[in-house]
Amino acid sequence: MKKTSLYIGLLLATVLGSCKKDVENRFYNPDELSGGVTDVVPGMFTQLITTNKILVQDYGEWYYLLNGGTSITGYSQIAQRYISYRYDWFSSYNDLTSGNGFDDFPITGQSYFQNSYTKLKNYEVIQDTLSRRSGQYKLDGEIYAKLAGFIKAYQSAKLVDFFNSIPYADAFQGSKATPQYLFPKYDDPQAVYESIIKEMGDLLTTLPATYNQMTDIAKATFTKQDLAFQGDISKWLAFINFTRLKLLVRLAGVDGAFAKPLIQDALSKPLPSTDLYWSLWFLVDVKGGGTWQRGLYENTYAAFIPNIIMKRLNYGDSTYQEGIDDPRLPVLAMPTKFKDYRGVSANIEAQDALYNSGQKYYAFADNIKLSLSTNAKSMYNHATFHNNQYMPVYMSTLAEADLLLAEIALKGLANTGKAAEEHIKDAVIHSTNYWYTINKLSNYAKNELDPSQLAMIYPNKPADAVISAWGETVKAKFITAGSLDDKMEILMQQKYIHLNLLQPYELWAELRRTRHPKLEPFTWRSNVWKPMPERVHYPSIELTNNPDNFSKVASQNNTTTPIFWVPADAKTKNPYWDNYNYQ
Repeated sequence: MKKTSLYIGLLLATVLGSCKKDVENRFYNPDELSGGVTDVVPGMFTQLITTNKILVQDYGEWYYLLNGGTSITGYSQIAQRYISYRYDWFSSYNDLTSGNGFDDFPITGQSYFQNSYTKLKNYEVIQDTLSRRSGQYKLDGEIYAKLAGFIKAYQSAKLVDFFNSIPYADAFQGSKATPQYLFPKYDDPQAVYESIIKEMGDLLTTLPATYNQMTDIAKATFTKQDLAFQGDISKWLAFINFTRLKLLVRLAGVDGAFAKPLIQDALSKPLPSTDLYWSLWFLVDVKGGGTWQRGLYENTYAAFIPNIIMKRLNYGDSTYQEGIDDPRLPVLAMPTKFKDYRGVSANIEAQDALYNSGQKYYAFADNIKLSLSTNAKSMYNHATFHNNQYMPVYMSTLAEADLLLAEIALKGLANTGKAAEEHIKDAVIHSTNYWYTINKLSNYAKNELDPSQLAMIYPNKPADAVISAWGETVKAKFITAGSLDDKMEILMQQKYIHLNLLQPYELWAELRRTRHPKLEPFTWRSNVWKPMPERVHYPSIELTNNPDNFSKVASQNNTTTPIFWVPADAKTKNPYWDNYNYQ
């Protein structure tokens, strides 16, 4: 039956060129598992954590995410084109209903909803496979079932963040081929979050014993198959706890009674003690293959840094001045032909005049000398981002955790052991260290440029004292901010700087939830617009495949209904400045 394809269809392995075939040969083939073990479960787990659209970001999404400047990165002002009136499609920028303005094609058109259920099929197969086993053979496989359950929960939370109500309780049911599971109902989004939080809490309790019951050969196999953390169960526990804590903070805005005790519980358990990321098994080809960097590389002209980020990095004149400007500025941004840093504006009236005066750019990331000599506005750093073949898969960072803890402390959600401003300072230091590390992983153009040019895209990391002093500067601004709302503005500015182009979905969720940081109004031919897309459409295939259940959530099928975790008092707030003065 066609209707079953989304939830119980046969597992389909997508092969993206030779690199994906290589990982199939090395990790999915039961005859190749270590120690002579012939077991398909470890391979299915490896496939689950390496497939695109879950932990590994996807080329197709990123191509359309950036291309027109009218999707999530553009409306959230995370990255944008150098807009002038030559791009007439921006005349519909204020349209959130017809699809001519805000464009959710990177999610709906790239089948994010359907692919999430299809790609999570491995979770169901692992569960069904282990249910037929007994003894040590079953015990050795339970670690994969539990971690696959976490991946299922992790991805489902992202689906809620995009779509609100989703099938959950009756989805992922494997071989249960009755109508209830073939055509699962859409669950209340808060109930889904609460279920996920409980599942993650149970994992934190049971996972250590599950690992300890494994034989040595099974542990060795797990170490090989676990490309993310190489069998380090403590890292999985920390990442699960971090993810759970993040969901709890979102939930706290609408149900503090449920969330606050669990937030304090989460703080009693380990959080990541290092930046968590891992390397792909192949060298990324930014000009081919299925990785997100290809989408970024092919849309370099849509990866300029918006002013709402640039103005929080560059405080003196437009050059980089150590001690006056954020030390992350030269590692995140490309210098212009003026050897300074200039963001793009949403004031198209003013920007059109600049463009027409001759302040233009080289549109691609394939000629660094032309970029450095031509660009009148700053793109994201080509070495750090577009051409970084060694860019790892992001899981979590210390700075992201610091900013989460800062919000918890600021809002009194739990006792973190520090004041919010101390967490803010920690975030600045940890973020700076992270981004200089990522920049130094790249080898782009190192044989093409002279030392002075290399320093423009591979800046020397400032001394620890300089980084710490900047942390104190941001801390002081946070302390002197008058209200909780003002402090959240600074906190979210720091989140934008840190996660930037690397994690746009996370930033869009946080923008919608907190209504921070404030965006620039979009000025187009004397019109001043402040559009706020709240979600994406369901895929049209749901109307065909699951019509009865879909009809119950059809009223949400728009881009203007807030996700459940937006607090009631935030729903009426539109996160825009009134002008371009940057208070």
